[in-house]
Amino acid sequence: MTARTVEVAVFAGVRGPARTFSYLVPDGLDLLPGHLVRVGLGARAVPGVVISLDGAPAARELKAVDALVHPLPLLRPHQLALASWIAARYRCGLADAVRAMVPPALASRARSSRLAAARGERTEAIFALDSGGRDALAGAVRVGARQLATLRALAAGAVTSRDLADAGGSAAAARALAKRGMVLASARAVRRVPAEFAFPDEDRARDLPATGPQAVAIGEITGALGSGRGFLLHGVTASGKTEVYLRAATTALARGDGVIVLVPEIILTAQVVARFIARFGDRVALLHSALSAGERFDEWRRILDGVADVVVGSRSALFAPLERLGLIVVDEEQEPSYKQESDPRYHAVDAALELGRITGAAVVLGSATPRVVTYEAARKGEITPLALPERVGELALPPTTVVDLRLELRTGNRGTLSQALREALQRTVAAGEQAILYLNRRGFATVVLCRDCGYVAKCPACDIPYALHVGGRGAEPPDSLVCHRCGRREARAPEVCPACGSARIKQLGVGTQRVEEEVRAAVPRAKVIRLDRDAIRAKGAHAAAYERMRSGDAQVIVGTQMLAKGFDLPHVTLVGVVNADTILNLPDFTAAERTFQLLTQVLGRSGRGEAGGRGIVQTYLPEHYAIRAAAAHDYVAFAEAELEGRRRFGYPPFGRLAMLSTQAKKIETVEKRSHELAAWLREAAGDDAEVLGPAPAFAAKRAGSYRAQIVLRGDPERVLDRVTVSDEWTVDVDPVTLLG
Repeated sequence: MTARTVEVAVFAGVRGPARTFSYLVPDGLDLLPGHLVRVGLGARAVPGVVISLDGAPAARELKAVDALVHPLPLLRPHQLALASWIAARYRCGLADAVRAMVPPALASRARSSRLAAARGERTEAIFALDSGGRDALAGAVRVGARQLATLRALAAGAVTSRDLADAGGSAAAARALAKRGMVLASARAVRRVPAEFAFPDEDRARDLPATGPQAVAIGEITGALGSGRGFLLHGVTASGKTEVYLRAATTALARGDGVIVLVPEIILTAQVVARFIARFGDRVALLHSALSAGERFDEWRRILDGVADVVVGSRSALFAPLERLGLIVVDEEQEPSYKQESDPRYHAVDAALELGRITGAAVVLGSATPRVVTYEAARKGEITPLALPERVGELALPPTTVVDLRLELRTGNRGTLSQALREALQRTVAAGEQAILYLNRRGFATVVLCRDCGYVAKCPACDIPYALHVGGRGAEPPDSLVCHRCGRREARAPEVCPACGSARIKQLGVGTQRVEEEVRAAVPRAKVIRLDRDAIRAKGAHAAAYERMRSGDAQVIVGTQMLAKGFDLPHVTLVGVVNADTILNLPDFTAAERTFQLLTQVLGRSGRGEAGGRGIVQTYLPEHYAIRAAAAHDYVAFAEAELEGRRRFGYPPFGRLAMLSTQAKKIETVEKRSHELAAWLREAAGDDAEVLGPAPAFAAKRAGSYRAQIVLRGDPERVLDRVTVSDEWTVDVDPVTLLG
């Protein structure tokens, strides 16, 4: 009788890409694909997941599986099927795809013969009045002022420490009263939701009737549960897409199916997350990178055990171990963060559509500015288009003025704010309303240059100019130089030129810090806050900035693309785009698309209240189709112009791309390696694909390494099937940008 073998993806002890190994199955051990097992690897025992049974035995003698760690498979059949698809589509090892589907802490939690359970729920103290406390309230027993306030709070319905503090009492006083027999003290299990995911308002939308377009979308989606169909929910900003998700999720849950909701960056879309938690409570599990490894494992284990059946998180939440899957939502499907930047380099949108086909789950891609690839797929009938063309409550989209910065220069205005934007900002603040100013560049200046000899302060590891960051507000040191590529920081900016000794050091370019300074000068009485990666280093800083705007404590917020999502503020009546051209001029096939998307998203933050709103876009390219279409809120006009250019040059959706990248400490090594591979690719390509390059990467040097890339355009998979690409190269299939 031939011994049975299994292929196991191991999760520890292997350098480089994850690998699978063959093991014998001991007699009496029943294994299934997806089972977590413990196996020998060298002299150690490590955990792994069974990929397949009865694999081809190796020529040498095989080790046997040590033990089964958990009686039920950790990976469902549909997860293993998706892992196989990812491995084939994105040209990675199957073990890499499988490893992406389990939490990072699994290896440490699976060292023993059984899988650790989620840690016990946290507890909080709770209090209630006893008969002695009622006597004290009646005056029969003498108590102190704080204890009396605590007793009154308990009598009024306070239960927790926070309740007591809000009512003027305290938990310390309650514990002292418990010792005197006047209060009952106990504890209850509680799953604490981070403050940024607490829904600040009553969930009024739950009971409101759906608008006509919402009702159509909800009906289409719920009618497709179990079909595996995909949908593009194309709704303008504030059109009620989240409520469509929530009501479709309610129907899926009523059928006994689980729900996965993907958001691009969970902290920047906290309001969407908060609404799901408010609607579904403890049925929601959160999976995202801000969690510690232990917290992520606990949330994953809650899903595995069936405690949570609504999963909300970033792209890897797609791999949640739900037993039955009925609905997948990908909110803001246009966001490039849905593309994984390390192996497996999957795109969560495409993987979600494939998972829908595997499981029969309905897949909803939501966006006000969908990728033109998605728009074309909907137009061709590959997925079903659903439209939400109007804002909820009949609110109008904000009229937008385009300001030509070339004319501003001719009038002598060399500041960051045009005359129109400055005056609009002053009127907005004077009226007691709020404004958002957007610029997609951090820091104060983008280059520090000597006007006498031309010296530029550069990062030695990346060979690009340092950006100047000024101190005085926030946690940054005074006038530090920062590399926005590798993060290197110089403690201070030079006061004289290191090359020629001149004092004529000039700070050129504009960042959010300089805009913040000019705004404070233009509206000196307004409270101004800045929101960029430098300003939100502390945990909860993004939520705190939002709360300051929501409560009216701040009137103006200056920030980067963080402002484009999640800021639903009814008192914002002005959005100003300081420079619309920062992304538009990048050498990338998605530059116009990203410009249109960001402008539309940030302009959509205006006019969400009864007072209405307006937008002002400053640009040196007022005639560009992306600028004109964003100002007019005209997605179709943009998409038609963009698709025409993509068709002409064979970019997606009219051809696929693969980008091959390499790096080394010596530029000669990179050049030799890249020219050799390019020659092999051209020989193998034939008519299937163009070979573009080799060429230096956009980030030609990073952290001391030189970098080059080759791009295949057309049908790259056929070419890659004919050429063996060494491990010195990274292969990125369907990249979202060529600015590697």
